[in-house]
Amino acid sequence: MKTLKYITLFFVGVLLFSSCEVDYYGDPNNPEIAPTYGIMNRVQKRFMDDTRDEWFSGRQMLLWVQYWNQVNYTEEDRFQYRETVNQGAWDDIYKNAQDLKDIITLNTDEATKGDMAQFGANVNQIAAARIMLTYVYLQAVELWGDVPYWSYGSDNPSFQANQLKDNGIDRPAYAKQEDIYADMLKELDEAQQSIITSENMIDGDNFFDGNAAQWKKFANSLRLRIANRIKDVYPAAESHITGAIAAGVMESNEDNAGVTYEDNAVNGAPMYRAFVVEARTDFAPSMQFVELLQGERGPFAVEDPRLDLFVADNEDGFKVGIPLTEANEVVTSFKAESMPGDAILSADYTEIYMEYAEVCFIMSENNNWDQSWYEKGVKASLDRWGVDATTADDYIANLPAASEETVMMQKYIALYMQPMEAWSEYRRTGYPNTLVQPNTPYEYTWPTADGTATETYEFKPIGGLTDVPGRNKYLLNEASINDDNVKAAASSIGGDKQDTPLWWAN
Repeated sequence: MKTLKYITLFFVGVLLFSSCEVDYYGDPNNPEIAPTYGIMNRVQKRFMDDTRDEWFSGRQMLLWVQYWNQVNYTEEDRFQYRETVNQGAWDDIYKNAQDLKDIITLNTDEATKGDMAQFGANVNQIAAARIMLTYVYLQAVELWGDVPYWSYGSDNPSFQANQLKDNGIDRPAYAKQEDIYADMLKELDEAQQSIITSENMIDGDNFFDGNAAQWKKFANSLRLRIANRIKDVYPAAESHITGAIAAGVMESNEDNAGVTYEDNAVNGAPMYRAFVVEARTDFAPSMQFVELLQGERGPFAVEDPRLDLFVADNEDGFKVGIPLTEANEVVTSFKAESMPGDAILSADYTEIYMEYAEVCFIMSENNNWDQSWYEKGVKASLDRWGVDATTADDYIANLPAASEETVMMQKYIALYMQPMEAWSEYRRTGYPNTLVQPNTPYEYTWPTADGTATETYEFKPIGGLTDVPGRNKYLLNEASINDDNVKAAASSIGGDKQDTPLWWAN
């Protein structure tokens, strides 16, 4: 995991990451071909900019898994997302997928592959793009269900995404979830097998500085995640679980795949730019998440050492989460909330694609909720956040034994600020089991300068939902320009509704 590279290319001050443009291979006055290192470099950061910002992450994902609640408006807390956010997620996913597909084209086209080989072995660059494409398309299929999809290694006629440039397909079919997940596992397996670990993976790599062996571990770890997700509905997933482990998954935090931002306002992390540069304070850690960290909610009757990192003190010197309420006027009357901690809002924050702690928790699950892997997962998360060894060991020693509940709840904590994955795991397992439930009044007591205060609140979802949404609805824009394929997809998944479960969801 490396700090952002190639911020400037040929001219000092030409910021690759602040623009949709990249410098081009060839005569800079007559641009012809974008170099693959610039494309990969851009995608790795831009995808985090796009999906971990104050819009998609702040106004949807972090709220739905109740890491945060909003401080002024409750509509998105109550599952009424903005269509502009839905459209933005779609556009961001498919534009990044197109860039990754272009890397493959540049490394397979006889006219360009020779020039591109100076940035990494062609086969390794193709493998890196296939791995990243799987990650990007995974966000799409887990957000909407059946979606347009493309695969380097498949000739499935329903895989028509990102084919406008090559084949003029502007109304792509929506591939079935079952086909997509099976193909993603195949893509990751083929990609990791093709990697030449003795060669550079790709220049401009923000994850591993071109270390091909670490890319191989990332591919297998992502394969492990996906296979674990669908193992209850796809029998062949078990062979991918064992195959991924045998081929080599992440072994320490050194193998974490993430993008570390710069310590400045221009290329700082998404939430730093939102809270600090743009001075937005629209969100706060939720009551239920703060209480979980304090040991007052859930199975851990001990304070989590990540509490100070995740949650700042409020004006009275207390850590107070904001309640989940039924109306804007109710939440705006609450004035005691804490903000996210400095570690969360730092400019040089690292946005994680996947980390070793998650691998450990998956290993625990697949070994009958193994105690050793459970403890390794907790320790890995604590280490990543900088908790000292003595404090970490004391905390782990006071945790209850490994079980489905304790492993999944620690996984939920470790996935803080990776809310898309936390949402998927909730839909698969029902954990965390500490979320505020709809339409049930609850009493909340919090510390004040004068002692304590207590109020009764109620969480009332919009649209009749009785649980966290199972998916987003298809785009209104897609329904107007690709109507037949949208209707076919809606019928295939059981209806274009927020509470329609995905193929693998429990």
